[in-house]
Amino acid sequence: MAGIRFIGHACFEIELGGRVILTDPWLEKNPVEETRLVPPAAVPESFRRVDVILISHDHFDHCSPRDVELICERTQAQVIGPEDALMRLEINPRLKMPVSVGESFSVLGVYLEVIDAKHGEPGSSVGFIISAAGKRIYFAGDTYDFSGMTNIDCDIALLPIGGTYTMDMLGAVKALKLMRAKMVVPMHYDTFARIKADPDDFAKRVQQNTRSKPVVLMPGQAFSF
Repeated sequence: MAGIRFIGHACFEIELGGRVILTDPWLEKNPVEETRLVPPAAVPESFRRVDVILISHDHFDHCSPRDVELICERTQAQVIGPEDALMRLEINPRLKMPVSVGESFSVLGVYLEVIDAKHGEPGSSVGFIISAAGKRIYFAGDTYDFSGMTNIDCDIALLPIGGTYTMDMLGAVKALKLMRAKMVVPMHYDTFARIKADPDDFAKRVQQNTRSKPVVLMPGQAFSF
């Protein structure tokens, strides 16, 4: 059995293959960069165990140094992401694992594939396919849809739908038509005014236009698969 809990924005707590994986932890309730309309469902102290932290890129709402540092201090989690993002973190260098698009490897029994993301300068942003215990999860990070998504085959796709430098709902539906994903969970919406989106409308579009099953989670909600 595997499970996913939506913490908020692009942060998920994933239990897979006996490991706990955290994506893009950004847990500040009152960030100075931009007003956060939807608070996260957790604080760094909430996490008693984290084995791996995946960071898609270095933007403040995906790579929060203070949050990552507090979690690593408690858990000694391995932090994996592009070099630009890892350079922002003041943690033990032995916990950092810089990666580039095209790499694939195992860490703590979890198999990771680092794939492209169309966001900012080429190579500065990545997505991850996370595999263990016969399950595959695609965490897109920030990206537009792109032709290379035809190579993605997964049980669950975690996709942005808010637009503004990422896919909007229409882009996410187009992405699902390209890839093979049994289920999709929308993320990266409603946190700011400029990325407002209706997840229920997205779910209807997915049902009408793709073979994927939509799973809408509010911050704090989880499901098993």
